[in-house]
Amino acid sequence: MSAEELFKISNPDLQPKSNIANKVRNTSLPKTKPLLPLYEAISNSIHSIKELSRLQVVNGRIIINLIRNGSSELLKDLPEVDDYPIHSIEIIDNGLGFNDDNMGYFIEADTDHKIEIGGKGVGRFVCLKAFKKIEVKSHFEADEKLITRTFEYRNTKEGIHNFDQSAADEHRERTTRILLSEYREEYQKHVPMNLFQIARDIVSHFLLYFIEDSVPEIIVRNQNNHEVNCKNLYNTEFQKEIQMGTFIIPDSEFKLYLTKSYKSQSHKIHYCAHHRSVKEEGLISKIPDLGKYSIKEGETQFYYQAYVVSNFLDNHVDTERVGFDFPTDDDEEEMTVTQEITLYKIRNKAVDKIEELLSDYLSEVRETKINNYRPTVNDELPQYRAVFKNRLDEVKKLPPSLPKQKLDIELYRIEANWKIEVKEEAAKLIEERKDIQNLEEYKNRYEKFLQQFNEIGQVDLARYIVHRKTVIDLLDQFLNINQSEKFQDEDIIHNIFFPIKSNSDEVLPENQNLWLLDERLTYHTFLSSDKSFDKINELEVQSHDRTDLIIYNDALAFSEDKRAPHNSFTIVEFKKPQRNNFHDYDSEKNPMEQCERYIESLLMGKVKDRTGRFITVEPNTPFYVYIVCDITPSLEKILRNREYIQTPDKLGYFTVKSQYYKAYIEVLPFEKVLKDAQKRNRILFDKLGIS
Repeated sequence: MSAEELFKISNPDLQPKSNIANKVRNTSLPKTKPLLPLYEAISNSIHSIKELSRLQVVNGRIIINLIRNGSSELLKDLPEVDDYPIHSIEIIDNGLGFNDDNMGYFIEADTDHKIEIGGKGVGRFVCLKAFKKIEVKSHFEADEKLITRTFEYRNTKEGIHNFDQSAADEHRERTTRILLSEYREEYQKHVPMNLFQIARDIVSHFLLYFIEDSVPEIIVRNQNNHEVNCKNLYNTEFQKEIQMGTFIIPDSEFKLYLTKSYKSQSHKIHYCAHHRSVKEEGLISKIPDLGKYSIKEGETQFYYQAYVVSNFLDNHVDTERVGFDFPTDDDEEEMTVTQEITLYKIRNKAVDKIEELLSDYLSEVRETKINNYRPTVNDELPQYRAVFKNRLDEVKKLPPSLPKQKLDIELYRIEANWKIEVKEEAAKLIEERKDIQNLEEYKNRYEKFLQQFNEIGQVDLARYIVHRKTVIDLLDQFLNINQSEKFQDEDIIHNIFFPIKSNSDEVLPENQNLWLLDERLTYHTFLSSDKSFDKINELEVQSHDRTDLIIYNDALAFSEDKRAPHNSFTIVEFKKPQRNNFHDYDSEKNPMEQCERYIESLLMGKVKDRTGRFITVEPNTPFYVYIVCDITPSLEKILRNREYIQTPDKLGYFTVKSQYYKAYIEVLPFEKVLKDAQKRNRILFDKLGIS
């Protein structure tokens, strides 16, 4: 292409183009929110008045005329017109108006002119979503002259139609009139018709402006000249319900306004900037006693809404007005240590202030909740009675209506934190004892510590007693015939006493229940459960025999005297309840013979203790054998043939072997184990009130 041909091509229009109809089509407006276009128009009027106030003193005023279906001549003479649907809304303000700058911002489809104060540049598209057109007539000042500018804004590609401007009449006042003309039917049927209700909705939407007294006069008027002054409405119906508090986070003051909302769907806290909510959070996770549901007040119901405002928040809102440019992560430890202001710190202070403002209401709710929880704790969770007594303030903040299982978990958390605090206090007292400055104060702290320490000891004891009661009840339940008329498998019973296929290096003492058989069995040097001998590191025995439980005891572990120590083995064997297929001289079907074979295997091997030293298992090493199984006819026949002796209560059998090795062998039916455990522990259960 030649240079001459190139210069013949006209320069393209580089101005950005927008299809207004497409913008409107892509704008979302729920049909249940038909007043949102009105709110957008009022917001623009407020901003326009504020712009003018920077140039001169102005008494801001916004008039909202509700235009209803029917003859205007007829409507103006009627005493009541609220039954007539609203088809258009006129908004008149005395702000800066549609001067050249504001007209340019209006034409620009995605203007960011008001982004710093929360404007998103889509208000006019929202209006065209619900109305057929917008009529604008603005009288504004330019070069010390008053200009009148008029146009229509429609849902078309161009958007602006019938544009005109001229010099205004000499006596014309600076005003701008916006007519939201002709509601679309799908939105009109959702518009409230009552004058006062529309005024209330306006106050609710712009509540922060009213609270901070930064809103111009707003009048909502019917065609019969009945009107509502929104400021007066706020003073009479809203202001008395608003509570206010302040809190300080280094060098910055924050205000919190607590209001009642009759339209919200949950209790919320709003972090605001420039009179608008930027970030909101549910309050139920911060103050569970507010509950998930609305609070009843006479015949009405409401949710609390808390608004946090501050110059700090105004100065740190991001450009999109969807967040803030200070740390908002919820890493509690990090947020506590840092010196800067964070959302975590603001939230905690705000929640504390809400707690203070609602102290009377929350105290009543929490007292009711505590009274509801107390019977459960007294009767079913007695291990937490001391927690109720010493940490009641924390218990009061638990969620209401927790089931027993979740209440148990939450109380356990409180107890754990309490124990940590007591341990930390103990460490401080020990350290401070080296340099006591105030003996009386130290004594008081020490006495308080001892009281807390003793209370915690009682909690641990109560928990262990409850654990025993639970285990005994569980064993009782498992020993009963189940729904399919079958008794529980022996592995299930086994696990109640000690976890199967494990040893005492793997299982904490509180997780085994050998006390069901004998209190002394709780203390041992080593215990293995259901492992073959050659798999037990502590035993050097080449045998694949597998006993249910083998315990290697050091007498010193449970002896109360100073006699020379000796070693012993305890073997426990479980059989399925009500089993009745035992045969004598059959190692697979005779539990006594099985246990005797275990003893012989041990006597032929070597044993190492924990230090690696060898211990000789000699014939005079005592063996204690407990065979736990029901004494059915087949087993009783074997016991009598082998001349086992009945126990005094006639429930079990025992024998003593001393010729080739020393062993005490006792056959205990499950019923005897259960009854003996119940008798031994009854005094504990009675004292705790859980019999």
